[in-house]
Amino acid sequence: MFGRKTEFLDFLEKLENGRRLFVITGPRRIGKTSFLYASLNEIYRMKKIPYIIVDARKVISVNAHNPAEVIAKDILKLAYGRLSRLETVRGYGIRLRSKSRELTEILEKINEKYERAIVAFDEARYLGLAHRDFTLLLAWIYDNLQNLVIVLTGSQVGVLEKFLRFNDYKAPLYGRYQVRIKLPRFNPSEALEFLERGFAEYNMNVPTRELLSAVKTLDGVPGWLTHYGAYRVDGLSHWDAIEKVLEEAKGYIESEFKELDELSPRYRAIMEIVATITSTQPTARRKDILNALTLREGKEIDNKDLRKYLMRLVDYGFLEHTGYGEYYIPDPVVKRVFQR
Repeated sequence: MFGRKTEFLDFLEKLENGRRLFVITGPRRIGKTSFLYASLNEIYRMKKIPYIIVDARKVISVNAHNPAEVIAKDILKLAYGRLSRLETVRGYGIRLRSKSRELTEILEKINEKYERAIVAFDEARYLGLAHRDFTLLLAWIYDNLQNLVIVLTGSQVGVLEKFLRFNDYKAPLYGRYQVRIKLPRFNPSEALEFLERGFAEYNMNVPTRELLSAVKTLDGVPGWLTHYGAYRVDGLSHWDAIEKVLEEAKGYIESEFKELDELSPRYRAIMEIVATITSTQPTARRKDILNALTLREGKEIDNKDLRKYLMRLVDYGFLEHTGYGEYYIPDPVVKRVFQR
């Protein structure tokens, strides 16, 4: 829960006030899953509210045609104490005896048994890949199971929003009140303390100059800082640990970017252009991106097409925009990957 006390207390307060739909967002590697588990564990310890966490990525990989069937099966295994680490659902405090294999009926049983229970969907945007509209089920839970709290997490905020469609009056979840909890990056002081406390647990005295270098290179992203600390604990030098993190980050980012690469090579070209421009200035103007892309391809680029590419990169969290037609790469590690 380091650096997340404010967000946790906000979560707890809104939960105690009867709110039943939460959306936890933040950049990739910011620690949303860690925050989710830590928060729900603490809430169970304090309030004895049981919870279930569904890994949407695993659910969809197992059965995109009928994810509800996968979730129902694993909830039953969890409730009977027979769930392994490799399953798609985790949780604590749920005890249930049910002959039904339908997810709706299982959730009804949980709703009847407990005064309050939490059902969380980690990386919920992947449920948008299901062959059926999963938001219908979420809306049904919200409308009919008053003792159940829904928690959704997602890093690709724009993609998550397009899946949930809270502002689309034709969508199932339209008009449902939701609590937003956004996890920011650590500021430099928090990032430094995060590393200091982590090394202290291993009785390691790492020079301050190396810690400051790590903070500057990896910014306030807990995931990258954690991996840097792990490599140092395993015996690597400062710069070797930095290189390992950057190498690992490149593989992770490339795997995430693969989906965009398959749509068009322009996404990568735009990222490289923005990385180049922002190496000497804070942001890249859309006009400058357009000119650089035109020069690279040797042909005119439609300004409307460029806007679509840029907005999708923003949706996926690779770019952020200032609202004045200017863009930048928020994660310095991601920026390094696209610098040529």
